[in-house]
Amino acid sequence: MKNRITSVTWHYMMITAGFWMSFCIFTADAAIFLQNAGYNNQELGIIMAIGNTGGALLGPVLGSMIDRNRKIRHANVNYLLLALQAAFLILLWVNPAKSTLCAAGFVLYMACALPVNAINLDLCVRLEHAKAPLNFGLARSTGSLGFMVFSIIIGILLERMNYLVLPAAGLFITAMQAVGNRLVDRDLRAAEANGSGEIAGIREKSAALPAFIRENKAFCLMLFGTILIYIAHNMDGNFLINLVENLGGTESTVNFLASFTALVEIPVMIFAAKLPKRWSTVQYIRISFIFFVLKVLAYALAPNIPLLYAARILQAPSYALYTVLIVGYADAVVARKDSAKAQSLAVSMTTIGSVLASLIGGPLFDNPEIGVRSTMLIASGIAAVGAVIALAGTRSSKL
Repeated sequence: MKNRITSVTWHYMMITAGFWMSFCIFTADAAIFLQNAGYNNQELGIIMAIGNTGGALLGPVLGSMIDRNRKIRHANVNYLLLALQAAFLILLWVNPAKSTLCAAGFVLYMACALPVNAINLDLCVRLEHAKAPLNFGLARSTGSLGFMVFSIIIGILLERMNYLVLPAAGLFITAMQAVGNRLVDRDLRAAEANGSGEIAGIREKSAALPAFIRENKAFCLMLFGTILIYIAHNMDGNFLINLVENLGGTESTVNFLASFTALVEIPVMIFAAKLPKRWSTVQYIRISFIFFVLKVLAYALAPNIPLLYAARILQAPSYALYTVLIVGYADAVVARKDSAKAQSLAVSMTTIGSVLASLIGGPLFDNPEIGVRSTMLIASGIAAVGAVIALAGTRSSKL
């Protein structure tokens, strides 16, 4: 990856920032929208679980489709997903009260939004194999920066306006992603036209999912561990309003806290290419698994808002480190013919974790006999089990 900021990197920054700004709406602010619409924690947990499941299933399907037919452009798939997102956001804007239509709109919005990330990640791999000058770490850091800035702005707007600002903002972000998508596709076409875009293994037949699992047992074991890790990670993310209110915060605190969390990710992502070489990629990923456990435990034990802010610093060596390295790791340990599937599965495992977090977290947070702190302590235990499994899955890697 190149260190200088090229036009390719700028364009990829746009789609990355756009996705993570939309992620703020359908994940970090989902509870705010759905609770204002009239849903309780258990109901919003079910809605988010179904939406995440839809996205988790759709992502690998689209990835496999791209693997099997290299004539399909990533951009065209994203255009369709973005158009559907816009339609469902308009539905939520005009029908924001608790109803079957509102719930269905939010589910379908999530299901169409989540696969965009997996497609963008495989697009990154395609750009790099085509020798396009992309600095992925820097571009991915813009996702966190966009999330941070957007969270601050939305937090201010939510204080001055009502929750309908969320679907309205979502429409703007969808348009931004569409523009960036067009620019990145143009960059990829140019790189491919230069003759460097012929990728080794591109004519090999992509494996079906059962064969993929057999061929990549260690990778899939690691992914299974990340499901558990991301259950814990999303017990915080999906229900952050509960942690904040339990410590005396407000809805605006949620967005400011989310912004700070995104801020601490940025240095790791920008300087990922300059991490000390005495440790390998897999060692850094294994370190991130351990810090996921410590992070969730710190969230659970934070006694007030200032210390909850302090605990968010652990987002850097956990989530940020894993996120910026998993793309290259998956590309290195999985055959090129299955690259889109590998990227989609890596994203889908985190999405499945979010699904299970919604199903498990909703009832736990609603149960007054358990409470917020006990729920998060349970989450830290789940993260510990997941870390052990994920560490086992990376044990044989020499990267």
